Amino acid sequence: MTRSRKPVLAVGGVVAAAAALVLAAPNASAYVSGVTVSSGSSINLGSGNYGTNCAYTITVNGSPNEYVWLYDSNGSTLSPQQFSLGSGGTATSSWTPTSTGTHVIQAWSYNGSQWTTVQVGTGINLGSACVVS
Repeated sequence: MTRSRKPVLAVGGVVAAAAALVLAAPNASAYVSGVTVSSGSSINLGSGNYGTNCAYTITVNGSPNEYVWLYDSNGSTLSPQQFSLGSGGTATSSWTPTSTGTHVIQAWSYNGSQWTTVQVGTGINLGSACVVS
C-alpha cells in the first residue's frame, strides 16, 4: 500500500495562503470602543442631568482614523453627525436633545458600535447653565 503526500501539501498551501491574506488585511482591528455624554453645567431639579434645548458634548473613542456616524433614538440635533476619530482615536460632537424621555445615543462604524442611554427632562437653557426639571 502506497500513501500519497499530496493532500498534506495541499492543506499546507491553503493555510499559508490564508495566513498571507490575514497579514495583508488593512487594519482589521478598527472599532468604536466607547461613547459618553458630558452633563456639562446642568442643574438637576429632579428629572436628570440632561435637558431639552441645551447642548452637551458627546465623546467617542476607538481606533485612530475610524469613521463614525452618530444616531439618537429620540429627537435631537447632532453636530457633526459624521466624523473621523482622527489620529488619536477620539472625537467630540455637540448633542442637543429636542424631546424628553429615553435617548439611546449610538456611535456606529462599519466595524461595530457602542451606545449609551440617557434620560432627558425639560430643559431651560440659561446660556451658561441648563436647569432640568
